[in-house]
Amino acid sequence: MRYLPLTILVTSSLAGAQVGPAPRVRVKQLAEPQPNLVEEAPGQHGRQSEQGTRPAILLTGYWPQTNNMLRAFSTDPVQNPAGWIGSNWEGRGYDVYAYFPEFPNGTGQGVGDLEVDYQDTSEDFWPIADGHDPVAVMTFSRGLTDDSWEVEYNQRNLNSWIPDYTPPLQPTPSPPDASVAPGHVRISTLPVQEIVDFVELMDLNVDPYVNFTGNGGGFLSEFIAYHGVWYQSIHADPVLPDWCVAGGHVHVGALNNLLTCKRASKATLRRLIHYVDGVLDAEVGEAEFFCAPSAPGQGIGAQLTMTGSVSLARNDLELIVTHGPVGEFGLLFYGAGQQSATTLGDGNLCVAGTLYRVLPAAQVGAGGLLNLPLDLGSPPFASGPGAVSPGSSAYFQFWYRDSASAGAGSNASSALGITFLP
Repeated sequence: MRYLPLTILVTSSLAGAQVGPAPRVRVKQLAEPQPNLVEEAPGQHGRQSEQGTRPAILLTGYWPQTNNMLRAFSTDPVQNPAGWIGSNWEGRGYDVYAYFPEFPNGTGQGVGDLEVDYQDTSEDFWPIADGHDPVAVMTFSRGLTDDSWEVEYNQRNLNSWIPDYTPPLQPTPSPPDASVAPGHVRISTLPVQEIVDFVELMDLNVDPYVNFTGNGGGFLSEFIAYHGVWYQSIHADPVLPDWCVAGGHVHVGALNNLLTCKRASKATLRRLIHYVDGVLDAEVGEAEFFCAPSAPGQGIGAQLTMTGSVSLARNDLELIVTHGPVGEFGLLFYGAGQQSATTLGDGNLCVAGTLYRVLPAAQVGAGGLLNLPLDLGSPPFASGPGAVSPGSSAYFQFWYRDSASAGAGSNASSALGITFLP
């Protein structure tokens, strides 16, 4: 069974979007668990997935680089002549769509979908979101002049906003949301701690943190961010056919280059999808991500993630290698525990105990992607010393050759641990 694709709305903003007066407290670790995350509640979307419906993920952008980092997810052949990559993205059961304006003059208001203008943003946002019935909404925007990956916690329903580019310079109406009081704060329903932890672990040359007590700056960034969490709140009931699980915003530091933005946005999307999978279906289970990859000769280091469930009976677990060296062969292996990193080729070995190979060897494909479906009903998982059972755990890594390396010529991915259900 596949799970409902998530619809995520991503938007971006100008560096000036973060000019609001409130100080920001950068938090790597929340003091208390996030109070508004959803536990498992299959609802209508779970029933739709059983009927073969694949939900969508909606991404949008404002200024570069956040529009450019989403370009491959656009279905518009003019904006994305290289072709849409979002259909069943990475085999995760979600279709991913992107919408964004273009900026022929560099920044400013832009042209096209979701221009950086209060009226245009609202007029475009609601039809786009309603047209995809997103199961999650995530907005991105350009933020501080640094290498930050700033996950916003608070979005405000303001009376007064920083003027935009074209009259009327304020939203109409203002505040935009008449269902709550002026100044009302809506908290992100993204899994903010999980996103920060995962992006940090993947060592993507960005500085991820939660902006816990500050705000989005009072310009178009916070305006589109508020629209995202507002949409989620309207569609927050699991019984709705257009149930939206999560909504929130990420500010992207203006000094991050395009390749870094692409990698970090995809890592953020993967972690959000994993969270939504777990909400839609308890048998997806929780993966423990650990062991940062080391940079090989051909990239930043391969990362190991998952899709499907951890149920032995359902037997639909699939591991996914991302950022691998294209064309190189490798081998998945697992053990019964984890350990502090020791050397494995040019990389880190973080799996402990007897190691079991999962044959055959596999070749990393285009885009550094490799999907590895696991047959839990066959050896080594079903019988022998490497057998797994309900309640047991296995810890996985992917070893791969790296012909571009000047060192050992091989490397290892990040690692993940899985506890199996019946």
